[in-house]
Amino acid sequence: MREVIGQRRLLARLGEQAVSGDVAQAYELSGPRSIGKRTVATRLAQTLLCTSEPRAPGGCGRCLACRKIENGTHPDVRVVVRLMDQDRGDDRKFISIEQIREMQQDLALRPLEGAWRVVIVDDAADLSEHAEVALLKTLEEPPVHAVLMLLTPTPSRLLETIRSRLQPLPFRLVPAQEIADALAARSLPDARTYAAAAAGRPGIAIALASDEAARAARRALEKEFYRLVGSGLTDRFAWAVELADSERDPQKRNVLLESRLVDWSELLRDAAIRAHGVERPLRPERASESARLADAIGPRELVDLAIAFDRWRRDVVESNVNARMLLELLALRLPYAPAFAGKAA
Repeated sequence: MREVIGQRRLLARLGEQAVSGDVAQAYELSGPRSIGKRTVATRLAQTLLCTSEPRAPGGCGRCLACRKIENGTHPDVRVVVRLMDQDRGDDRKFISIEQIREMQQDLALRPLEGAWRVVIVDDAADLSEHAEVALLKTLEEPPVHAVLMLLTPTPSRLLETIRSRLQPLPFRLVPAQEIADALAARSLPDARTYAAAAAGRPGIAIALASDEAARAARRALEKEFYRLVGSGLTDRFAWAVELADSERDPQKRNVLLESRLVDWSELLRDAAIRAHGVERPLRPERASESARLADAIGPRELVDLAIAFDRWRRDVVESNVNARMLLELLALRLPYAPAFAGKAA
């Protein structure tokens, strides 16, 4: 499909079916964050509603229907996400049953401009319990003109009765070379460097290559990690308390935790392979820090820590963990490296 990086085998079949109108009435798009689920959902909607002839997988991107879908203004395409409470200035905890009922009212009507009504639920794991039950009723008897797409990195959090009615579209990590080629085709700088840094997630590579703010945020997390490695328990526990209390919204707090666990497991991984004499870093710009960490900590401990960080990341994504407890456990498990004490990495 147009401008989608990776997932070629899955998308070739899906694109052919969508062009002919042979689509399922409900899909489950699952995979890591920044892997391309939202992009594919948008392209599938454009394929179904594109007005250009002959139609192509992903839509033409130029006709009025494709541009409306891209801009979020097409009347036959509804995107359901957690709402921002403007009065309180924070996000609601779940996608509400009221949102699902509004979506159901839309689906009950005939399409206004195309042949289909398309609903994209992102992230479906944010559905409240009552919203899931209401959605199940639609999935049991969907209108013939409806296509629903449920996007989530955590499909295990959906009701099994919902998942059984969805056609699964699992997204896989994308090879670094494929991401690098796509970045180069878009004339983005340092394609190979950012492709490696993305660890298989094209969205991260695009953000790093095109957005200085994303690069600055990445550097800030790296500095935070090395600062903690060179700190004692008092400073580490103060950090854990501050981070745990910094965000009241549990979903936003989990994103803060997940981003650190993903980034820091990669730093530990680079140090671990450096300790074993392998030179294939995900973050070559941190080669000197990886070498210092490898010298200070044993290879086996580095491997065990990288595995533990990835396990904690899955716990954060797939379950409601106690943020304070996890951060304090991290503070205890993180080894002390005197080479980083009192230094800004």
